[in-house]
Order: sequence, then structure tokens, then C-alpha cells
Amino acid sequence: MAELYDFDVMWKGMVGIMQLKPLTIMLVAVVASSIFAALPGVGSSTLLAMAIPFAMTLQPYECMALMLGITIISNTANTFPSVLIAVPGGAGSQATIIDGYPMARKGEANRAFGAAYTASVLGGLFGAVVFLLSLPIVTPLVLLFGSPELFMLVLWGLSAVGILSGNTPIKGLMAAVLGMGVALVGTEVRTGIDRFTFEGYYLTDGVHIALVGLGMFAIPELIDLSIRRSSISSTGKLGSGLMRGVKDALENWWLMIRCSVIGVWVGLLPGLGSSVADWFAYAHCVQTEKNKENFGKGDVRGVIAPESSNNAKEGGGLIPTMFFGIPGSTSMALVLVAFTAVGIVPGEPMVTTTKHYIFAMITLMVVANIFAAGLSMGLAGTFAKVSVMPFYVVVPMTLIFTIAAAYGISFSYEDLATLVVFSFIGVFMRRYGWPRPPVLVAVVLGPQIQTYLWLSIDRYGFEWLLFPIPLLLLAIIIATVFYPMWSHRKEQKVQMDYYLEEDQPRMQSKGGVVFTFIFLALMVYGLWVAMEWPMRAAMDVYFVAGLGLFLGGLQLIVDYVRYRRNPDVMENPIEGSNIHMRYFEAAGWIFACLAGIVLLGFHITFLLVPLIYVRFYGGSWRLALTLGIMSECILVALFDTLIRIIWQKPLLVPFLYPFDWDKWLPWLAHIFG
Repeated sequence: MAELYDFDVMWKGMVGIMQLKPLTIMLVAVVASSIFAALPGVGSSTLLAMAIPFAMTLQPYECMALMLGITIISNTANTFPSVLIAVPGGAGSQATIIDGYPMARKGEANRAFGAAYTASVLGGLFGAVVFLLSLPIVTPLVLLFGSPELFMLVLWGLSAVGILSGNTPIKGLMAAVLGMGVALVGTEVRTGIDRFTFEGYYLTDGVHIALVGLGMFAIPELIDLSIRRSSISSTGKLGSGLMRGVKDALENWWLMIRCSVIGVWVGLLPGLGSSVADWFAYAHCVQTEKNKENFGKGDVRGVIAPESSNNAKEGGGLIPTMFFGIPGSTSMALVLVAFTAVGIVPGEPMVTTTKHYIFAMITLMVVANIFAAGLSMGLAGTFAKVSVMPFYVVVPMTLIFTIAAAYGISFSYEDLATLVVFSFIGVFMRRYGWPRPPVLVAVVLGPQIQTYLWLSIDRYGFEWLLFPIPLLLLAIIIATVFYPMWSHRKEQKVQMDYYLEEDQPRMQSKGGVVFTFIFLALMVYGLWVAMEWPMRAAMDVYFVAGLGLFLGGLQLIVDYVRYRRNPDVMENPIEGSNIHMRYFEAAGWIFACLAGIVLLGFHITFLLVPLIYVRFYGGSWRLALTLGIMSECILVALFDTLIRIIWQKPLLVPFLYPFDWDKWLPWLAHIFG
């Protein structure tokens, strides 16, 4: 392994990737990936899948420049929608919403961008350095953990995210259990039994994480914005500039390093799911930093932590991908397919005959991260203006993007129904003080928990519970859960997921107790159904439901004790006089949009919704027409032309679909001269 650092080999790789054609392809890939990442609900994964057929026709260095140029910086530009409209641009930008969006609401969008992109580029460079330094020790490091250790590690990460919920840690853990329950839906791969699919085909593949994310975060924030009827920035100003955010990131250099290490480690472990690196980093930040009271309300450290982690994880993700052929994420799996097709073979060749490719990748990581951060910095001022736009501009445009992205999961109306279900859950949880992030993280980690639990029991019975590393990780999990509760037992901690200033949820309100009973009913239902299945299919359900019943019962006891001490704790949330009417009005717009899609189709609805919404709330005809035409153009250019979504026929005008633009464009050109 020592020969791996041969200067001639390093120079060959660096010169090979810095030639004109590979460098040009990389720059184009970075720009295209940044654009896709900045689109709410779209992300770079779509572009990566679209690029594979073309990548397979290129030379090795050119293929490398294209695929890694898209992948490595995919978590940079997706900060834009996360901060501005609380819609995750991709899996790596979900945790950024927690503090990034409140910063935008306070008029500090530019500051959030400056901190985010500085942390991103430094985290990406750190990931490249770790990738380089890890080469001599990569084999024992990757092979250190087996299924028992990975199971406990995943539980550790999930528990760390679950206790982020301020003074309601049990609710945070219950939310994580709810997410694991969602992950149980679908066909159980070991037995072929359909679990909780209600005898239909739609849920056999499970619930897509994008639908959970859009429903739990995007729609509730749109409802919030439409109820407040103001710009995203409550001050109406852009606030502090980019350089303030850059300074914030540099002042928190130690936090960036720690979170970059977390990102590399999560990316390194195959199968763990690199989309949770930002959550692990955010949890670490909240648990270790001082002055925690502002987390969840717009603390810049809550932006720095996940952003430094999500780019660093790409360097870690390359280690198992290139040395063992084990991709740690979907994006790395797609990269591996393209690489293998052009002769970049993972495994032993990476440290023997083709080791110069390693240094080409490292060079590419450095150059791509610097270019992407510079590009995003240059566009930050323009994108930040979204935070001061009127709500009647932001809400309809974001809504149609969210709905189109949800429909694009499997091209069915069931996707939209699933979006509505999780939107309702998200609104309810936010209103009554239940943390939403643990649900999303648990849906991502659920399949890993199920796999590692089954493998551990199948291989070792229950003896693995006495293995040294699992015992050590169990002790860490217990400390992670109980130490923050013990250290702050005398402090009045605050809830991190506030709703409206005039509509603060009470932690033990009646609605919160109702949600606990609904949660317990779901756990009981899961146990009852699972009793008819063989143990291999029911084991995961028993684990999740048993844990859920324990936590739910514990939460009811806590609610009862607090009620006995202070009966006023069960009062309803403080509400404005017209808050309920605005709730129904916001929901009405969403259902009207969905009804328009079913009756008139996507194209007509996406033209009419922005137009009618703007005019209804006092915008000019010129603005209304501009937004309507803009949404139609985006729909055609992105979803019709690039992604080529298959639209279902509407009930009233089925003759317009399938929407074949090769047929309709000449006709439209003739009509409009």
C-alpha cells in the first residue's frame, strides 16, 4: 500500500483529469448538477440517471469527470430550496431546513448561504483529504463492522436524531419509531409477504422517501406561508451578506472538522445510507455545542454542521465503492455502473494497475467543490431575493413543483394521495409540538435496521448482544438518550419545531395526547396483523411495535404527571381569530390544484393555478400571466422534454394526452404565427 503514494502515479492521474476535454465536461456537469439540485424536489439524482447512457460512451477520464462532477457537488446547490422554501432539494439538504429556513424568515438568507457554501467546500476538501489518507488502512477500517455492529450503529444515529426535540425527547423517539413503521410497508424480501399494502400493488415497493420529505416539510411550510400571508423573510429584507456567513463558518472551524469526520464515516460504511450524514452531524452539533437555545430558530451553526457533512461524505462514499465495489448510496451505485462500463474496475485494480484513477478522482473532488461553491456563491444574491417575494408568488410556484416532483416518483395519482397523507401528518405534528425530522431519518434507515437485525439473529441468534462492540455502542446509545435529559433537567428547554408566533403549540396539548393514542393504535394494529405472518416477516414488526408501545405508554405517563402538577398544561394552542379559516383556505388551494390535475390535466392546471392564485390575493394581471406561462414552460422543458414524465389522461380533456410535443409544437407554431 505504501507504493500507492508513488509521485509518478499521482502525477499521471492529476494530469489525465486536468486535460481540456475532461475538465470541460466536469464544468458542464457541475453547472447542470447545480441547476437540478436547486430545483425543489428534483435534485441531481435525476440528472445522474439521465447521464449514464452518454457516460458509457466516453473515455475513462471523461466518464469520471461527468459522473463525479454531478455527484460530488450534488449537495451544494440544493441548499437554495432548503433555506428559502423549506423544500429539500435532495437527501443531503434535509437537516439544513431546521435552521436554514428560520434564518431566511429572519431576513438572513444571504448569511445562511455564505455559511453553507463555505462549509460545503471545506467539507468536500476534507473528504478528499480523508480519501487520500485512508488508502493504506482502508481494508481493516471497512471490514471492522459486521451486521450486529452496523445495527447498533444505525440505532445510535437514529436515537441521536430522535432526541433533538428539545424538552420532548420521548416524542422524538416515538417519531423515529413511526418512521420505522413507515419503512415496514412493502414486500418483505426474505419471505415475499406483502406487509401493510392493503392488498394493492402501489405499496409493494414501500413508501418513497421523497414523498415523505415533501409531505412532512414542503406542504406544511407552504401552508404556514399562506396563513401568514407575508414574504418568507418576516423583516422583508435580505439581511446580512454572504461574507458574514463565510466568517461564521470560519469561526466554527472545529465544528466543521468534527462534522466532516462524521460525513466521511457515514459515507464510508456501506449500506448505512449516506443520505443521513447531515442528520448525524446536526444531532452531534446540538448535543455538543454550547448555548443550544437558538437551535431550530435560525442558529447558523445548524446550517454549518449538515453542510460540512454532506459534501465530506462523498469522499467517504468513494472508499467502499472503488475499493470493494460496494456502493454506499444510490448515487454511488449509478457511478459504479458507468465506471465499470468504461473500464474503471473497482477492487484490486484500484491499488495495482489503475491506481492513478484514485488520484484523478481526488483532484476532481477538489476542483469540482471549489468551482461549485464559487458558482453557488455567485448566484446566492439572486436566489436570496426569493425570501422577500410576496407569498402569492412563492406558494403557487413551489406547490406545482412539489406536486410534479411527487407525481414523478411512479407516474401515478397514488403518489399524490400519499403526498396528501404525509402532508396532513406533517401539519398535525408541527402544530402540536411533535418533531418531524426523526420520521424522515427513520424511513431512510428503516431498511438497514431490518436487514441488519435479521442478519444478526440469523447468524448469531441473540449471542451478538454480548459482543464487545455492540455492547459499547449500546452504552453510547443509552448515554446519547439520557445524558442530555440529565444535564438539562433543571433548565427550561424549548421546542425546536415552532409553528407561528401567534400559534405556538403547547407541548402537552390535547391534540398531542390524541396523537399519542393514534400512535399506540397503529402499533397495536401492526402487532395484530403481524401475528399471522411467519417469524421472518414479523420479527421487524415486533421490534418496532414493541418499542413504540413502550415509548407511547411512557409518554402518556409523562403527560398525566405533568397534568396533575399543572392542569393548565392541557390548554389548547393560543390561536388568532381567523387561524382556522386560513387553514381551510390553504388546504382548499391544495385540493383544488389536485382536482384540476385529475379533471383538466397537469398542463392546464399548472397554467391556471399561479394565475388564479396571484389574482385572488391582489397581484397584477401581468404578474399572474407571467407566472402561469413560466410554470408551463418549466413543466414542458423539464418534465416533458428532459425527464419525459408519462402523464395520466384527465377526465374532462383526455384527448390532449399523451402530450406529444413533436405533434403539438408545429400546431401551436401555426396557430400563433
